[in-house]
Amino acid sequence: MRRYLALAVAGIILGFSYNSAFAGDPMSQSELRRLFPGRFDAVVYGILQVKLVARGNGELVGLFSGKKDTGRWSIANGRLCIMLNRWTDGKASCSEVVANNGWYRGNGVRFKKS
Repeated sequence: MRRYLALAVAGIILGFSYNSAFAGDPMSQSELRRLFPGRFDAVVYGILQVKLVARGNGELVGLFSGKKDTGRWSIANGRLCIMLNRWTDGKASCSEVVANNGWYRGNGVRFKKS
């Protein structure tokens, strides 16, 4: 169980740490603002399923395998930034986001509205 949690944490950190490497144009800041806040199903590295709830006040809640973490989300310079208190050690990670067939992708993570 701890191994999967560690993988999810690493995936979330890496997934939002780098510019998107996926084909397509990154979403604009205004497009990201229309997408967020909301509830999302995320798949980290094609394996781990994480639920994310981004609230209108900037609060972020992550759920993975019965575990919960809280933090913050924001949009800055056309990038989605997340910070989770435990899973990202309280450090913000940012990524451009690319829309792809109903899914949204950052580097190493894909997510959709749930």
